[in-house]
Amino acid sequence: MSKQRWFIEQKTHHVTSWRASGLTRKQYCDLNDIPFTTFREWPQDVARAERRANEPAVLPVHIAEPAHHARSVLPMTTEPVTLFLPGGIRMCCHPSQLTDVFRALKYAQS
Repeated sequence: MSKQRWFIEQKTHHVTSWRASGLTRKQYCDLNDIPFTTFREWPQDVARAERRANEPAVLPVHIAEPAHHARSVLPMTTEPVTLFLPGGIRMCCHPSQLTDVFRALKYAQS
């Protein structure tokens, strides 16, 4: 007997259907020809996949030296800048520190 590969979309469908059915896990598995031992872990698999899907994407950052002419055109600000990082980390810094902060973040992941 070969093992069937279950994709997260299938798991999500079955977990949602099982929860709405009012059946026990065993009853739902019997009606849908799903091995009970396989189905037992699916709610956790679905929850993990949903958490991953809701994580913010990390965008690549290119650090460039500022152009001299651009400084005279753009208004300077002294307001703090807030960065929202993965894992719920929030970092505030002065705009003049951004180059160093981005450089540190770039090398922290390598």
